[in-house]
Amino acid sequence: MKNEQIVKLLGSLVAGLVFSTTAHSAMISCNTDTTINYMQMDDSQASGCLASGVGNINGNPNNSPFISGVGSDYELASKSDEPNSNSYNVSYSSANGTWSFDSDFWDSYSDGALGFKFGTGNTADEWFVFSLESLVNSGDWAFFSGSSYEKETKGGLSHVNLYGKAGTVTVPEPGTLALLGLGLCGLVASRKKMLKK
Repeated sequence: MKNEQIVKLLGSLVAGLVFSTTAHSAMISCNTDTTINYMQMDDSQASGCLASGVGNINGNPNNSPFISGVGSDYELASKSDEPNSNSYNVSYSSANGTWSFDSDFWDSYSDGALGFKFGTGNTADEWFVFSLESLVNSGDWAFFSGSSYEKETKGGLSHVNLYGKAGTVTVPEPGTLALLGLGLCGLVASRKKMLKK
């Protein structure tokens, strides 16, 4: 292979890696009934909506509708409104619709979920839980007041809970393929040098 071909091959691999990680994104809705409150996150950050409802997601397994229901295989890892229970520094901005937490969460958990609790005056829905994409630790959220409700949310976003399932995270497939491709390019380049000698 000529140097020009190697450069083109490496450029193609890098472009493929960039394209694989920046595919068109779509919004994931938590609650598809737009006559009541609902929430959305980008599918590059969340893999799906796990649950939504009325009440409080306080993280207590005895009376939290998420943990005592569909999220029974998750544990509360961090809670934004309790300094003693916020070991992964969960934070959010209501003004910008953003959230974040420490990336070392993924050292202890294989799966993560983010729960949002709003002060809606008990109008449905007031809490939403999204499953997170692996290794994601920041993103955006959007809350929509249902069209059938005249009153706005009373207290805005009350708190954000970070849930986890213990285990290790697997490496995402596009990154693995790109590393394999770069390794093969290196082998081809070293083989070419050996043949020239």
